[in-house]
Amino acid sequence: MKKNLFIPKLCFVSLAFILAQGVSYAMPGMHGSGSGAATEHPRVSDSLGGKINTSGSEMEITYSADGKTAIFVSTREGSIQSSGDTYSFDIWMSHQADGEWQEPIHLGPGIDPKVGPNINTSAWELEPSFSDDGNVIYFTRYEAGNMLSGDLYVVQKVDGVWQSARNWNDVPELPNINTSTGEEHCPIIASDSLIYFSYHQPGVTQDSDIWKVEKKDGVWQKPESLGLKINSPQRDHMHWTGLSKDGKSLIITSTRTDLGSRGGHDEWISHQNAEGEWQEPLNLGDAVNTGGEDMCWTFTPDGKKFTGSWGPHGTYNMDLRWVNKDDVPLLKDFEPIGPPPNLLINSKVKTDKPLQP
Repeated sequence: MKKNLFIPKLCFVSLAFILAQGVSYAMPGMHGSGSGAATEHPRVSDSLGGKINTSGSEMEITYSADGKTAIFVSTREGSIQSSGDTYSFDIWMSHQADGEWQEPIHLGPGIDPKVGPNINTSAWELEPSFSDDGNVIYFTRYEAGNMLSGDLYVVQKVDGVWQSARNWNDVPELPNINTSTGEEHCPIIASDSLIYFSYHQPGVTQDSDIWKVEKKDGVWQKPESLGLKINSPQRDHMHWTGLSKDGKSLIITSTRTDLGSRGGHDEWISHQNAEGEWQEPLNLGDAVNTGGEDMCWTFTPDGKKFTGSWGPHGTYNMDLRWVNKDDVPLLKDFEPIGPPPNLLINSKVKTDKPLQP
């Protein structure tokens, strides 16, 4: 894990006290809001329900290709305690039965490796996604309390048994893009030769910017930025299925303060022009965005629902919510790509028993 750029650590108790006193407080990467909606959830959306949402924080949900399994981040009881007074972010999994989400399963020590991988640690595990065949989970691991320390990880199921998680740099099929000084997170794997990813590197990026890496003639090339129109001086990133099938529209989570921002994190959409250049994004509007934190929204596999995280301004005290895609005017013609491909399908990694995280 990376050891630099520490951010002040926070806890639920101190946040509750600060907010109760009416003091404006911002988590790293979050900016102020003058909106009265800073503590009101989007009026059009609905909660994903009690078995998914708890008094803890739930966010960053994605789905298996058949839509019957969800994987998301939570600080609920049973998560591994992070060191210090921080949130304890772990990855959890829930199955759907009779149209209802069941009690989530912690992907940590003690799990049957035929049920799920043991990937949770005292670090922060965030931003998970199944591959389209369900045999891989991609995710990001951060040093607890340091949101600028992310590295991309992957865990693979081999012969029905989940193996150990590996850093992308240790997997030949994946591009070597993790660095010791930056944050690499929230990718969208468009194909086996094109990956968009979110990147923060002191002296290189503005904050977290959106970049891409391409494979040509079997070799991953040097990553490059998508440019200054789509990227702002604030924090810009993505979340998994937020790319259109034609590759010409991209959903963005951003704390940018211009172009109609509602405050905090908002959801945006950017389009390519005829020359293939990404343009300034458009705010998705009040069906999704508030003066609070509207983060990491993505699509169900059938493309009909838009689901993501909402929380009061300046906190990670999130709940997961959903809205019909067609109730968001700028998304009516958006056709999402679906879960990412399994880029490890030809991987040689095989073991007789599961390894440790």
